[in-house]
Amino acid sequence: MTAAHNGTDAWRNARRVLCVRLDNIGDVLMTTPALRALRHALPGRRLTLLTSRAAATLAPHLADVDEVIAHEASWVRNTAADSVDADLALIDTLRAGRFDAAVIFTVYSQSPLPAALSCRLARIPLRLAHCRENPYHLLSDWVRETEPAAGVRHETQRQLDLVATIGAHCSDTRLAFAVCPGNRQRCAARLARLGIADRAPWILVHPGATAPSRRYPAEAFAEAVRGLWQRLGLPIVIGGDADEAGLIEEIRARAAVPAR
Repeated sequence: MTAAHNGTDAWRNARRVLCVRLDNIGDVLMTTPALRALRHALPGRRLTLLTSRAAATLAPHLADVDEVIAHEASWVRNTAADSVDADLALIDTLRAGRFDAAVIFTVYSQSPLPAALSCRLARIPLRLAHCRENPYHLLSDWVRETEPAAGVRHETQRQLDLVATIGAHCSDTRLAFAVCPGNRQRCAARLARLGIADRAPWILVHPGATAPSRRYPAEAFAEAVRGLWQRLGLPIVIGGDADEAGLIEEIRARAAVPAR
């Protein structure tokens, strides 16, 4: 159900579209099918992604995105939000982009209204988002929020449903991540240092996650690693950043099988 909706006609001519996803890397990746739908709904359409600094590192791997703007918004839970001056500067940056439209992607527990206000102040005429309360003039295209009361969709489907309301569809709903040649070379070099031959099969286990609610318990990961080793006998690499070193070592110790 939509209200205050301009329909698809106004969006068909929107060539410069701002896509707002002020979350983490995984959230942006789950939005890539919707980005694909937006990109290919109009030949020559250009997409700019407004996202967090962490997710902005995906820029080389997002084939459907032409430009990325990094910003730590004060209305999204981040490690440290940018200053008020940075929030004001963002409006200037968005105004200079001369965008025809903005699509604000959120999970159901987030409000799109702060981002919608920034886009309105930046004079972006079309603004689409899910919203629980009546946004009045903050959104030109309002899709009523039905989650979680009417059930919760997969995050990818939620964003595809959002852009479908303005006529953007795609048959390929897979996540998108473009692997660069340099990525393959660096990966092969690291695997060689771990004693894994080029093009040999191996298993990657990545136990870390930003939110505690998304983290599988270490003992359960260890059980999975042990089961994979016993059943398949393939080299197992446990990945993560420096902050997850303790978690990785705990999983290795509990699994008690060879794992890099």
